[in-house]
Amino acid sequence: MRRILLALCLTVGLTAFAQFNESAPWMQQLKQQRSTNYPPTFQEVQQAFNDYWKTHDPNVKGSGYKPFKRWEYIWETVVDEEGYLPTSQDKWIAWEHRNEMARQMASTDLSNWQALGPVTHTNTGSWSSGQARINVIQVDPSNTSTWYIGAPAGGLWKSTNSGGSWTPMTDNLPQIGVSGIAIDYANSNIVYIATGDDDGADTQSAGIFKSTDGGTTWAETGLNPSNSPSSMNEIYIHPSNSNILWVATNSGLYKSTDAGVSWVNKLSGNIKDMKLKPGDPNTIYAVTPNQFFKSTDAAESFTQITSGVPSGGGRMVIDVTVANADYVYILSANTDWSFQGVYRSTNSGTSFSARNTSTNVLESSQAWFDLALGVSPTNANELYVGCLNVWKSTSGGSAFTKLNSWSNPSGASYTHADIHMIRAFDIDGIRNRMFVCSDGGIYSSTNGGSNFSDHTAGVQASQFYKIAVSPTNVNKMMGGLQDNGGHAYDNGNGNWQNYYGADGMDTAINPNDENKYYGFIQNGGGLYISSTAGASSTGYAGQPSGSSGNWVTPLAANSSGQIFAGYNRLYRLNGTENGWISQANLGSPASLIEIAPSNDARM
Repeated sequence: MRRILLALCLTVGLTAFAQFNESAPWMQQLKQQRSTNYPPTFQEVQQAFNDYWKTHDPNVKGSGYKPFKRWEYIWETVVDEEGYLPTSQDKWIAWEHRNEMARQMASTDLSNWQALGPVTHTNTGSWSSGQARINVIQVDPSNTSTWYIGAPAGGLWKSTNSGGSWTPMTDNLPQIGVSGIAIDYANSNIVYIATGDDDGADTQSAGIFKSTDGGTTWAETGLNPSNSPSSMNEIYIHPSNSNILWVATNSGLYKSTDAGVSWVNKLSGNIKDMKLKPGDPNTIYAVTPNQFFKSTDAAESFTQITSGVPSGGGRMVIDVTVANADYVYILSANTDWSFQGVYRSTNSGTSFSARNTSTNVLESSQAWFDLALGVSPTNANELYVGCLNVWKSTSGGSAFTKLNSWSNPSGASYTHADIHMIRAFDIDGIRNRMFVCSDGGIYSSTNGGSNFSDHTAGVQASQFYKIAVSPTNVNKMMGGLQDNGGHAYDNGNGNWQNYYGADGMDTAINPNDENKYYGFIQNGGGLYISSTAGASSTGYAGQPSGSSGNWVTPLAANSSGQIFAGYNRLYRLNGTENGWISQANLGSPASLIEIAPSNDARM
């Protein structure tokens, strides 16, 4: 499979490259520096990133450093000889080739894989407890106990009991990133998904897929791996004519009038968000990073609106509300990803006025990666915004109150940091249930954000970097998760224990003590130790002074139970396990450590 994929990459085309988010500041600088429209190579993107961070601090929370390092780690091993990443079509052809080979071989699959989770988790020491990144939520308009959520690299999940349990719906698709979901108002069995990861490019889009049996099976539409833009987000179905659909992509706003069989690009540009006017689907609002457009003929044509719209920004998101169909809100970030303002229209997007340009509701400089806005369906002046944390206004945006803190997981209003969507629904007999999709999971509040419930249990979409398994007990294992720290497994029932935060990276288990777990955070920035199989954090060793480590700094245990780390030097954990002893100069940070099981000296 790998050889087939690499061969196909040599004939790479111009569509659907696995490029990083083009709104990131180093991507914008790279675009300005290049004289060609041909997609940049992986190495060009990598160099632009490195140049940018020479004058910026990557250690600031919300700086935007970590999302790229995740992307780099995912994609760097599939770059072709010319430096390009595979297109969606390349990968799809490889997938079909693999399936054809399997059919020809007619072999029996004797594997017996079982999912181990995390199905759920208990926080035993993390300062930012979470389980899986979620991009999007959609509730069935005909049956409000049926919810769908989409993960950036973990597929589509469905609940039929208001988030009490979840079932994966896209395990048989090779593309399992989902950033947009639409459900037919007249027939809940018809579901569309906009594929890929719009924010972090963990997966690239393979187009729009359609199900006619409630998500059990899927078929390609006219936007497919052969012609799909590389990124897409919001997708909508006309509320009274289900043949009409719209989807926002980084190549424009597309419209279908034949239930997805064919699509036409109606508005060019990088469309970051779109909304339909409540009660009037002929009126559609769409935004690029710094432009606002309005259509009054169901997206056949658009007019750019400039009156009161913030100019020169880096990203905008929008929302509307059935509480007052004439209201449209904009949340905008500057080009340096600081807060630019909240703006409101009271005349269906014809003009806007600033509501707040001073309250730093973003608290970070990574709005290119996550930025969210949601308006109550029952109160047009009640809105919620998020980047790191959730902020609330009951005055139409003129004043905001911070509802939670990403570093206080014991708080009643906790939601994990890095918020990708805020969406409010009038469902379940509860007016204004507000959902938050973040890097840690899916949360909801039914009391205006005073309390949040975590609905992520059962969603097995965690993004593991590395795992370690005890040599003496298969039910003892440890893993590092994207933005969700170190998760420890020790009982065989699917429950994991999240005993430290940040990005969990490489891990190790002492071969002579199955309860002694070790886990790194990003760049080897700290080693977190548990002597209780993850039930608590019992020790810590900081990064050795003067050392540098890769994004995933390798960790390994030898048969004697000694722990080694590969920075630019090889280090061994000292006897009191609170510091490191230098062993050898490696010259540059290591990527992997392997120790011979029969000889501790052979490394």
